[in-house]
Amino acid sequence: MSSIPVTVVIGSAGRRLYLIDWFRQAFDTLGVDGRVVVTENDKTSSSATYGDICRILPSYGDSAYESALLDLIADLEPLLFISVNDYELLHLHVTTDLADRMRQSGVLVPGVSAEWQRGCADKLQMAKMLTAIGVRTAPTVAGGDSAGLSALMAGSDDVVVKHRFGSGSSGLAIVPAEKAAEAVSESLLSAPTTTGGPPSPDDVVVQPRLSGVEHGIDIVGALRAPGELAGVLARRKMRMRAGETDKAVSVDPAPFTANSALIAEASGLTGLIDVDMFLDENGLSTVIDINPRFGGGYPFVHLAGADVPLYCLAQALGRDVGQEWASYEPGVVSAKYESVRVTARESASLPDSAQ
Repeated sequence: MSSIPVTVVIGSAGRRLYLIDWFRQAFDTLGVDGRVVVTENDKTSSSATYGDICRILPSYGDSAYESALLDLIADLEPLLFISVNDYELLHLHVTTDLADRMRQSGVLVPGVSAEWQRGCADKLQMAKMLTAIGVRTAPTVAGGDSAGLSALMAGSDDVVVKHRFGSGSSGLAIVPAEKAAEAVSESLLSAPTTTGGPPSPDDVVVQPRLSGVEHGIDIVGALRAPGELAGVLARRKMRMRAGETDKAVSVDPAPFTANSALIAEASGLTGLIDVDMFLDENGLSTVIDINPRFGGGYPFVHLAGADVPLYCLAQALGRDVGQEWASYEPGVVSAKYESVRVTARESASLPDSAQ
């Protein structure tokens, strides 16, 4: 009987076909017979027919999701499970104990502690947690905090308004300080909540607009030693589109290493998290957001020479690949582009000409 190929599962892979390709390349580099399994809720998504295997799972909010996921784990025996969806991650690490149950069955599930997973999903709480560990972050107040909002407005020319529990740049607006209340009212119209009820001003946060240049940072922790910093990768953002980095240039990660080490240790990090930081003219970095997953900015350092999929796979297999995976060339400019692929075919009857 042939042995089961080494299996990596990418949950909610969506449009990130490059991540599937790069794990396949990592299998080849390590000389391993492997396969990439994609889990999706939509069988016609870009990635559903791109993986070596696709499993269509119920939505993570569906009561059938748990049994379907655990059946997949038992059937395919993956070595590594990576989700790239913020809300699925919250469900796996916080709402349920599924991440821990997968780990108990022998699957490596990278991420941060449940406390930090909750914090990453709540921008107000995240600011408090970063301050508590000595990491510079933007002063953050809830939209319903009248006193805090007034103080922030008094000391700022422009403010940033965004959803407190949003993903990416949802609800984002940059406005003059005197228009903060108006922007809060506009943002909360589409703000997600944790209760399922109508949003309130406290479901929106307000921060001063920071000086300096925005960077995307990948903080990578050892997969088998929670909190141990393995590497830091950085790019300067040059253009954004739909809340995601569209063009960037790879840069020296040194200015971001101190903050990265503090975050990795405090969060019990394993694997990769995507962090947005501003770098000011004095070389000081300030954290504004954390996404505990592969983010849309990772390709800009991968194309410059970094290789986190290779590192993750090697760690999962217990192999030492040195530090070459974290080495990349500064000054490489990359830009995203659009492509399209057939994902399904429908049988559709012709319209009734009599109607």
